[in-house]
Amino acid sequence: MAAKKFRVLKNEAQVEFLPFMKTTACLRLVLALILLPAPGALAQPLSSNTPAALETLPASSPYGEAAVERNIPYVRHPTTNQNFDLYLPRNHGVRLCPLILWIHGGAWMMGSKECDNVKYLVRHGYAIASIDYRFSPEAPFPAQIQDCNAAMNFILAHAADYGVDARRFVVGGGSAGGHLALLLGLARQERDFGANPAIKPLAILDFFGPADLNGMKDDLQTIHSERGIETWQDAEPKLLGAPLDQSAGKAKAASPITYVSAAAPPVLILQGDQDDLVPIAQSQRLHAALDRAGVKNQLIIVPGAGHDGPMFSTPEIQPVIIHFLDGIFKPQRMQRFF
Repeated sequence: MAAKKFRVLKNEAQVEFLPFMKTTACLRLVLALILLPAPGALAQPLSSNTPAALETLPASSPYGEAAVERNIPYVRHPTTNQNFDLYLPRNHGVRLCPLILWIHGGAWMMGSKECDNVKYLVRHGYAIASIDYRFSPEAPFPAQIQDCNAAMNFILAHAADYGVDARRFVVGGGSAGGHLALLLGLARQERDFGANPAIKPLAILDFFGPADLNGMKDDLQTIHSERGIETWQDAEPKLLGAPLDQSAGKAKAASPITYVSAAAPPVLILQGDQDDLVPIAQSQRLHAALDRAGVKNQLIIVPGAGHDGPMFSTPEIQPVIIHFLDGIFKPQRMQRFF
């Protein structure tokens, strides 16, 4: 199928879009807990009646006027990072909000749930649950994706209490968070990841996430990125719990591209062509795999953009994200997007 090309200019930087197919009455938040058995076991939901405290954000905040509840644990005995922040549009009335479950980046070993590339979506009526997860020095893979599944299962189990719609949600993330969002959306049959096959997000937002871990070193060498190679040689052994030359099997199991199938939800991929930490080849390879499987997806390449940064939330990019989500949550618009 021939590709359509759309170009938007800002400050002489060209953005190419390459589509290849396209509450309740009161804000009642209830803190709930998940039963976490022995380490490595899957989390089980357990309700609590502890009332939650709300913080109000002004209209001038990056989220717009919103209500936020911070540091909600999603397991019974949480570590410092096993919690999430929930942002709700302030004036959403009695309707349940569609949900964006966002996962931050940081090479799986650092970062914060306050790092969110799509804060502006709250202004457009979306709730955002931004989650933290155990870092690789504390617990190697699959702890990170197990935490993401535990958080998603917990939030959806209590969705009505939080004012969100359990039937209308997507997952997304940036960098390492993009990798985890892809796994969260694609690897729905992997019970070792804590996945419940009955739960499936409507779409995935992948912002420059690694998709093929076994190919990362070669991709970085191809673009001669010393910084990227050094970062990868530090991050991957910590993530997989094994030296690089002994982790090919683990890397495959941790690679989102391994789980691409015709059953995958639509995927929106954002990638900078100057990214020296997650090379553009990673997103191109994922895009090609999704195309081969017949999965609706779009690759957005941002020329001149490196790894993360403000170029991924410009006034030109924001409407594209919103349009994609409109197509997901309003199916009659889906065909026009792809």
